[in-house]
Amino acid sequence: MLKFLLALAIGVFSVSPLQAGDIIPVTKSCPSGESQPNCERWAKDFKTAVELAYKGDNGAQRTVAFCLSTGCHGAVTIDQVASCSWHLVIANSGSTTVLDGSNTRNTCRPMTAPQKDEARALASGLVQKIYKRPLVKTDQM
Repeated sequence: MLKFLLALAIGVFSVSPLQAGDIIPVTKSCPSGESQPNCERWAKDFKTAVELAYKGDNGAQRTVAFCLSTGCHGAVTIDQVASCSWHLVIANSGSTTVLDGSNTRNTCRPMTAPQKDEARALASGLVQKIYKRPLVKTDQM
């Protein structure tokens, strides 16, 4: 979370191609050993999923939200606020399932009020960028 806030603060003072609502996920260096191939595969898949998620691919959005919540076998830095934001994007995609609602509740409800506000703000920017419309509030938080 601290890395995210630092990146956000630096972005305010520099010219960046990123827009409001962008979430910069952080992949990690996979440790050597038995789990390294699995971690490297997840890191590669995650990077692809992020690109597709910003294009509106619902499955990719689920992958991004999942990896930001779980770390995807050590390949991604866990960021609950960013994960919640992507779950809110999914809730606004028009392609939700019962499982999506459960994932949103499980990810977002345990967060503090300021974290929820941050997640809503990030999701609002993402929904605007991806779907060209405002975020519809959900009661699942």
